[in-house]
Amino acid sequence: MTSENAFLSAILHLKEVDHRSNIWTKSVTRSYASHNFNRIPYHLGQLLEPSVLHEVSHETGISVSQLKMVDYETQGPMREIQDRIARQSDLSPVEKLNVVYCLVSLSRYERAVDILSTLHPDQLRQEDQIYLSFIQFLIKNRLSLPYQSDFIAMREALGQKNLSDVMRLKVCTQAIVWELKQKALGEELYTWFVNEGLKTCDRLKEKEALSEQLALSSFYRAYAMIPAAKQLVKETREEMEKALYFAKAAKPSNPLESCRKLDAMKTCFESELKEHLYLSKDYEQAERAGFDLIQTDPDWSISYHELAEVYMKVNKLEEALAMFQKSKEIGLPRTTFTHFMMGYCLGELHREDEAIDAFIHTLTIDPTNLSAGINGYNLAKKIGHAQEDTFKSYLTKWEEAGILKDEHKQVLSAGV
Repeated sequence: MTSENAFLSAILHLKEVDHRSNIWTKSVTRSYASHNFNRIPYHLGQLLEPSVLHEVSHETGISVSQLKMVDYETQGPMREIQDRIARQSDLSPVEKLNVVYCLVSLSRYERAVDILSTLHPDQLRQEDQIYLSFIQFLIKNRLSLPYQSDFIAMREALGQKNLSDVMRLKVCTQAIVWELKQKALGEELYTWFVNEGLKTCDRLKEKEALSEQLALSSFYRAYAMIPAAKQLVKETREEMEKALYFAKAAKPSNPLESCRKLDAMKTCFESELKEHLYLSKDYEQAERAGFDLIQTDPDWSISYHELAEVYMKVNKLEEALAMFQKSKEIGLPRTTFTHFMMGYCLGELHREDEAIDAFIHTLTIDPTNLSAGINGYNLAKKIGHAQEDTFKSYLTKWEEAGILKDEHKQVLSAGV
């Protein structure tokens, strides 16, 4: 039953249940339950990729289009969201913006865009307009659309003195992350946000409210990416220590704040794992960060993906496979990746039949998964497996659809 699984219950119905409950499910359900829709801001936790709805569709039989539009029979709080969507013309601009934030927290990006199209910045108070630009950026980011214009608008909004330093720091944090990841802002705009973030940190360092502590934690974790990009091990570690310090220092006063603190700590451990894996090359510390991550969020499938990455880096494929198997046991999200990586590890361990089964399962979840099709075909052809024709049929469909490119064909011809 979908209602018994915490992830499905949260993403379909906005209901919190105990079975396989994790930081994400608690965060999205508690954010909704505790929020006054006449006030800003709405708390957002980790945002998932749009593809998660394809996995939910595979699991539940509800079509992707119905999931995107929240057009299915639901129960619990999601009915209230459906009602707000149905009568959105009667909602105030602030209520509309809160509905958008709620939808984004649940990966309903297209539905959120529909509502945003009816909302103009001038309908909001000047100090609230930055929250509109911020959510527009987040949606465009998840839908792989350009968003520099939103940061230009947010820079202008940050000129207001009555804007909270917490929101100011959130914007600066995102500016650093996405300039370093995607070069999305441009040097001049990026530099302005870095300097603004550092000035804001100086004002917040002596504050003790949870939101301020967690904003500092997020900023320092992002700021650590700057020395990391220059291969500066010591300087990166110093910033990461600040990030974890402020996450641990936060004092929650209610169930939602407890989730927010744990989420900040989890994110620090994720970043620390990557830091030790790719920068300091301290694989023991990377493994330790992975254990800390799993201990912080044991029923989150992605936690096990992260530790598996460490084991793959040091060629401990049996251990990596065990992590992916644990992730499979938990289930959503990223089940497609889980099954593909199980197939990859099994193939490397010469367990070919099991590997081929895992690649086939990947394709049942995502029929356009080129990696599973190519790896499965190469392996099946190599050992003369009966499923070779099955993989071949996928490749033929992809070639006819124009999604099988020359670089993919080279991998096929190489047989790797």
